[in-house]
Amino acid sequence: MGIWQLLLNNEAVDTVDLKTESYEEAHTFFRLRKHLDEKSFNELFVVKKYKRKQKPIGPVDWWKDTSSKLDDF
Repeated sequence: MGIWQLLLNNEAVDTVDLKTESYEEAHTFFRLRKHLDEKSFNELFVVKKYKRKQKPIGPVDWWKDTSSKLDDF
């Protein structure tokens, strides 16, 4: 399974989770969804596989960045 994005001017306009790893199938899915022929579609859009951003690995010591000075009331 793969998550695919449709880009217009390097901005994601659509993201779908397809049951395929094939670029050709994802390209065809988006092209048919937009009701465009291949030439017109390729002039406007780019199809790319979505890569999730990696979360930091390991513990995060959030309290070390927080000031320990308390407010005066």
